[in-house]
Amino acid sequence: MDLVRRAPQLGIIACLAVICVVIAPSVVLPEDASAGLSLYHNAGIFGPQIVGVFAAVTIVILGAGLGERSDPVTVAGAALVLTLFMTLISIEWIFSLSPDAVTGITTQDWLAYHRWLVLGFSALSAVAAGLYARALGVL
Repeated sequence: MDLVRRAPQLGIIACLAVICVVIAPSVVLPEDASAGLSLYHNAGIFGPQIVGVFAAVTIVILGAGLGERSDPVTVAGAALVLTLFMTLISIEWIFSLSPDAVTGITTQDWLAYHRWLVLGFSALSAVAAGLYARALGVL
């Protein structure tokens, strides 16, 4: 398997998943949950919105490396740093949320797993960036 091509592709897919998961509560939840959702998104220092922004920037960076429009070593380093920050911010956000805040927003059970999906896809993007850096001989 050619990790120089597959790792950035996996990273782009994982970052797209991060963006979709971060946006999902705003799209899927009913309007009466907006007050609770605001508290949910504003928990922690940064919240999940910055994770989504970092994911969008990482997609552009990995796309530039994949299309060979930028130096692959620089791209791998930048993607690794951004995805590690995404993962750390996700962890900080998870620990700043109380379980009662999550269950009090809505009766829909999937929201209890939402924060773990944000963390999982962020971590997957970090693994992909690490594989890309390793395939290029940076790590």
